[in-house]
Amino acid sequence: MSDLSGKPDYRGPAMLTFDNPAAEFDVQIDLRGHSQPIDGVFRWYGRVRPHEALQGFMEAAGSSRKGRLSTDSGDVPVLVSDVDPWGRYRLQGNGMPPYPLEPEEEDPDSGADGVVAPKLESRALERAAALLEPEFRAGAVTTDGYVELLGGTPAPSPTAASRAMNNPLVASIYEKLWRPAGVAMMGVGGLSMSAERAKAVADLRLSGAMSVLDVASGPGNFTRYLSDHLSGDGIAIGFDISEQMIRRAVRDNRGPHAAYMRGDAQSLPFADNTFDAVCCYAALYLMPNPLTVVDELIRVLRPGGRIAIMTSYGRSAAPVKSILGAVSGHIGIRMFDKNQFTSIFETHGMTEIEQEVRGLAQFVSATNSATNAR
Repeated sequence: MSDLSGKPDYRGPAMLTFDNPAAEFDVQIDLRGHSQPIDGVFRWYGRVRPHEALQGFMEAAGSSRKGRLSTDSGDVPVLVSDVDPWGRYRLQGNGMPPYPLEPEEEDPDSGADGVVAPKLESRALERAAALLEPEFRAGAVTTDGYVELLGGTPAPSPTAASRAMNNPLVASIYEKLWRPAGVAMMGVGGLSMSAERAKAVADLRLSGAMSVLDVASGPGNFTRYLSDHLSGDGIAIGFDISEQMIRRAVRDNRGPHAAYMRGDAQSLPFADNTFDAVCCYAALYLMPNPLTVVDELIRVLRPGGRIAIMTSYGRSAAPVKSILGAVSGHIGIRMFDKNQFTSIFETHGMTEIEQEVRGLAQFVSATNSATNAR
């Protein structure tokens, strides 16, 4: 199984070498990269296909190691880390990648003056904006690198949890500290962040030129990961009401298949049956009207499309449920029953409904019925 769906920038053989202890491995890799729009630094990343000897070395040496990655086109420093459920280790590096970069294409409509085509990130934003219904598109503002649909109006913050989501400090540490801490408290049974993302990709069945909506996308790390499994005109839209989160997403996680919008998920600005896949991970329990948001997700999902959510689970034992309800209610976090979302999906005529419970978290996915068109 390859690491990246679609066509990666490089797929083929490489040599991984390490010092202290010295080791080298002939491996097969998949790599992709992009220039950051803010600092202009080229960042590349990918996976090593399953390799038994490398796995033994990594398990003995620790969770991550710095080494060197060599191909016929270059020899560069690399960080090897974060094994996924299929035994593939993540590769990350900055600067010139170990494969040749294609020159930037010229716009075929630009004429003889050689005007360079718009950046791929800008094209992704244009594709995202094109999915808006006309009345929303007319009032949208994109000057800051994302689609602003609320006219700069601050997001409401009625609870401690919602105030945190609108805090710039939380936005800056969300992916590395805040969300992992929250997931740990929910007891997700040892499911790592990378495994959680891989599960979302599998549950949504992402590939090719799909259109994907990620509601409550935060700083965009999750959206960007989903977008890396698309190709062609595929687009993953990160949608969030927090201006701080969206600005962080634009700074850190734009890409050729990823774009961001700021709006209210209780009234999504898209026509019925717009998206091939929709998801909402680790957010419904923070929302004032989460079931309205779920109805909206289903509304904009095309027949045959996939929906996936990860949210809280209040357990069924009366003492545990009572304690959880008191604590979570105090800080503005909602606990859901086990059958709450499976019942909603069944009511909407959905099929292939799957649920996995891990600690105080539940993962639920389903397919929109072909007869459920609006």
